[in-house]
Amino acid sequence: MRAIVVREFGHYREKAHLENLPNPVAGPGEVVVRNTATGISFAASLNIAGKYQRKPPLPFIPSPETAGVVHEIGEGVTRVQVGDAVMISGDGGGCAGYNLVQDICCHKIPHSIDPAVAAALVLSYTTSYGALTRRASLQAGETLLVHGAAGAVGMAAVEIGKAMGATVIAVAGGEAHCLSARRHGADFVIDHRKEDFRDKVLEITEGRGANVVYDSIGGDVTLASLRCMAWEGRLLTIGYASGTIPDIPANRLLLKNISAMGFNIGHFFGWTPGTKREDFIDDLDDMIRGVLDLYDKGALNPEIGKRYSLEQFHEAMDAVIDRKVDGKCVVILGEDDY
Repeated sequence: MRAIVVREFGHYREKAHLENLPNPVAGPGEVVVRNTATGISFAASLNIAGKYQRKPPLPFIPSPETAGVVHEIGEGVTRVQVGDAVMISGDGGGCAGYNLVQDICCHKIPHSIDPAVAAALVLSYTTSYGALTRRASLQAGETLLVHGAAGAVGMAAVEIGKAMGATVIAVAGGEAHCLSARRHGADFVIDHRKEDFRDKVLEITEGRGANVVYDSIGGDVTLASLRCMAWEGRLLTIGYASGTIPDIPANRLLLKNISAMGFNIGHFFGWTPGTKREDFIDDLDDMIRGVLDLYDKGALNPEIGKRYSLEQFHEAMDAVIDRKVDGKCVVILGEDDY
């Protein structure tokens, strides 16, 4: 099979290369999936650079968010059968023809779901669903402020927030990105290139502020968000696309009884030191069922911004880093990759 392989940490254009590898074989409790589509994310660049919270063991194949068809199962596997359509919440391995994973990484889906859509649902949408339901306890009638609203997790947060009955204020940069956020259900859209989002949020909410802030940007965005939050608001820190991890001033939390909380989907994958994926499989299954239920009801409409081939992995990464693509960027595996 063909695969993108990282043998040492560094920039993806220098350290992630297309190689030919032997096809994997399933051992006890393992599944080999014939990959069809895999998601490309900002986190992948950090993984390849060795700057993510969890450093994968070298060498590794990028991308944990994948959809495909079960090709082979090992002894003791009960979650799936050969021929099942699945989406994978793995430790990597998506950028290859075949993926060797534990059976608990596999989540069955109907064959009718576009694999590219499934690759978006399994990580981007599950992240936003878990953050808004499990951590922030977003309630119908509350106001949700979403930063990076045209990106994969931000767009997911907009749609899930609307499905939960919230008023959604989306923040994006540039007319095209703002149109994408509005198309996916945002009630109000703020172009941060033209307006101060803090002032605009306070204007929209008549001075009350946002009840929940979904922040995947960090840096100054986090600090400004604290100044337009409602009494007993909840700040969700999801990631730091700005490249800066903010120092949150505790007095801002005190003044309005604000809660600052993080949500790390990788914890449920067993990526936290001292934990195992098996410890959290019921929780992860519950979150994924919640996402699939909303999708089945027509409440979610994942946007696949662009599809690339495996040979175009570097171009796909460039598109994500440079914010050239709204929604999810995916790599589609083809016959030459198997």
